[in-house]
Amino acid sequence: DLLSRAKRWFAQDPDEVTRTELAELIARLEAGDKSVEKDLESRFSGPLEFGTAGLRGVIGAGESRMNRAVVLRTALGLGRYLLTLDEEGARARGVVVGYDGRRLSRELAEDTSGVMATLGIPTFLSEVVIPTPTTAYAVNHLGAIAGVMVTASHNPPEYNGYKVYWANGAQIIPPHDKGIAAAIDAVGPACD
Repeated sequence: DLLSRAKRWFAQDPDEVTRTELAELIARLEAGDKSVEKDLESRFSGPLEFGTAGLRGVIGAGESRMNRAVVLRTALGLGRYLLTLDEEGARARGVVVGYDGRRLSRELAEDTSGVMATLGIPTFLSEVVIPTPTTAYAVNHLGAIAGVMVTASHNPPEYNGYKVYWANGAQIIPPHDKGIAAAIDAVGPACD
């Protein structure tokens, strides 16, 4: 049920901010405050779906929001997909990781870089906030196998996103979008 899913997520969420956010909602529901049910339902309505635009959603706790747990799972799926397609190339060429100035962008970029490192894939992590086209350019310039840009582009400030670029510096297209999505699904739930 909803409460047990929220508690399971809470127990494994690596981010203190979203853990605190979720703990408050759980406590309110357990105290009989039914007004938080819709909020919790929207947070646990299913994982954010990965597509040609990558991921995009409201920042917050839960599988249906943009947060560190969701991005860790996404990065692991992406990294495994790259290794499956071209292990030698992934380990030799690496992945460019950039981020914008939105809330949580740097942390999500650092998490992505850390996951890639655990898979033996080097990253070129930006040291500063950069515009989205810079990541695409860097993929080509550095000869990387892929790139990730943490940004929600034109969406409102409560959003963040995760865009993936292929070795040609362009946003991913079929069949790679579906291949990456399947690799993410194979990782399993973010907080299980």
